[in-house]
Amino acid sequence: PGRSGRSALNYIRFGTRTPVTWPERIDEALCETLTRYTSRKTIFVVTQFNHPREITPESAAAVAALRRAGCIVRNQTVLLRGVNDSPEVLGELFAGLTRAGITPYYIFQCRPVTGVQNRFQVPLLDGIRIVDEAKGLQNGFGKGVRYAMSHPRGKIEIIGTLPDGQTIFKFHQNKYPEDASRIFTCALTHDSRWLDDELNPI
Repeated sequence: PGRSGRSALNYIRFGTRTPVTWPERIDEALCETLTRYTSRKTIFVVTQFNHPREITPESAAAVAALRRAGCIVRNQTVLLRGVNDSPEVLGELFAGLTRAGITPYYIFQCRPVTGVQNRFQVPLLDGIRIVDEAKGLQNGFGKGVRYAMSHPRGKIEIIGTLPDGQTIFKFHQNKYPEDASRIFTCALTHDSRWLDDELNPI
């Protein structure tokens, strides 16, 4: 809502895996439709490439078509154990994305979903190191990616670890007013994969 109390639609955002899983769907008819609307309103397309092998000639062509239609393309990645949990693989992904005209946006900690958390979650301290080292391999836009988690209390950035072992976090979105832009620290163990009441009573 603006200051007048009226809400305004500033942009349109699509989150999709289509360029990865069904790139041929980004066809001429769809792009013609997008072109008509990007002349009136900014359209962001947020993709989810999780591994550099997903950046195929077909997916890159789909992204190029979206960009020609006037869309701004960004990417959100999920940090996944056994998939992209090394600085080299993650760094190759970031470089491949920027080369394809996609800005790396967020890399998310895998959520503690049943059947997933014990298989794909990476410990947070390992994740901080992996993301920082992957960013260190980048030039320019690849360095701007943020490591974060979609917590029930909001979107929390995982910033880094202090010399005393405490890890710094910051709310970027919040469910409760008292958490707005709040920075806090938490002592993590080497096995900590999420923030919960036991780890951090926030």
